[in-house]
Amino acid sequence: MPRTRNNSSRDVRAPRRVKGVVGLLVVLALAGLAGVKFLQTTRGAIFLVDHGVESALPRVQKEVGVTLKRSLVASGLRRHLRTQTGSGAIHWDLPCDERTDLLLINVALTEAARGIGAVVRTSEEIDNGRTLLFHVGTKTRDTHRLTIRRLVPDVLAKQGPPPRTPRIAIVVDDLGYTDGGIAREMLELEMPVTISILPQLRHSADVLRLAKRSGRCVLLHLPMEAGKRYPEDLEPVTVDMSDAEIASLVGEYMESLPGVEGVNNHQGSRATADVRVMRAVCRVLGDYDVFFLDSLTSPESVAYNVAIEAGLRAAANGGFIDDATDRRDDVETQLRALAETARKNGVAIGIGHPHPWTLEALRAFESYLLTTDIELVSLCDLIESETP
Repeated sequence: MPRTRNNSSRDVRAPRRVKGVVGLLVVLALAGLAGVKFLQTTRGAIFLVDHGVESALPRVQKEVGVTLKRSLVASGLRRHLRTQTGSGAIHWDLPCDERTDLLLINVALTEAARGIGAVVRTSEEIDNGRTLLFHVGTKTRDTHRLTIRRLVPDVLAKQGPPPRTPRIAIVVDDLGYTDGGIAREMLELEMPVTISILPQLRHSADVLRLAKRSGRCVLLHLPMEAGKRYPEDLEPVTVDMSDAEIASLVGEYMESLPGVEGVNNHQGSRATADVRVMRAVCRVLGDYDVFFLDSLTSPESVAYNVAIEAGLRAAANGGFIDDATDRRDDVETQLRALAETARKNGVAIGIGHPHPWTLEALRAFESYLLTTDIELVSLCDLIESETP
């Protein structure tokens, strides 16, 4: 009888051991999932950098840079980004007038940095309190080094007005066919990319709603006649239409996407070269108080000049960033060329499309911009600032 009790006791203990092992495995699995999620956050990327994972550094620089920029803008400071040094840290120099309270700036930057898990490595006032040195990054390295200098009025005046920040606007055309996949990822970019939607497609209204919800600058991508006819789902504005027919079609397309801020042409190499056609289009656009972006699908286009003549705010495309390529490297090359145009002319506008390689290049370009003096803005902001 005692032996029977012992066997029964062992039988009870065995399931308990199994339950214990299963419980331990569940705990380890949950911990593993939590660890993966942590490493996907900014704090996780900072942890990886501090443990020698260099591939995480660009993500850390991007997140820290965006956070510091937001804090500086909220504080009313104008930034001047310096190119990256050999050590990898990004230098920003910020001259300001003597009324600037460096203590408040210090507190705001510190709170912003610590809020994402970054480390304030240096926070020191020098020159009798007239200069703040603020270095931030991870435990092991600086990602950004800020020098904020209070200058007396006469010195500030001698420096002249701060140099104008070169700006880029990027428009993504041809949205409306779907509201998922690459289209959705384009809409979810943190960058102020401008969205241009083809009218009356299955998902045109859905894309408009999503774009507006995320605060995007949104354009109507107006179908216009090309040099030769392509199979299209939409009726384009053509040179054979009367002024009344053009007005009716453009008005119909505008009403299908209420609240757009601007219009740019979809194809249209033939229609945009016709002065009469463009005058008829611009008369309608004037009633909606929108601006016009000439996509410049043809060097013969008169669209920009006619739009200005009609009293519209207008701009012209500086280049297609993903034309005739399916390579991310080619798109990045075009984006950097666009950046050089902005540095030379003050502003530049580029047009792309919802391709996977374009999306990847845009994400890489965002990190690149953090090492330059160039700012990416929406086309709405660019047009607003450039209009007298």
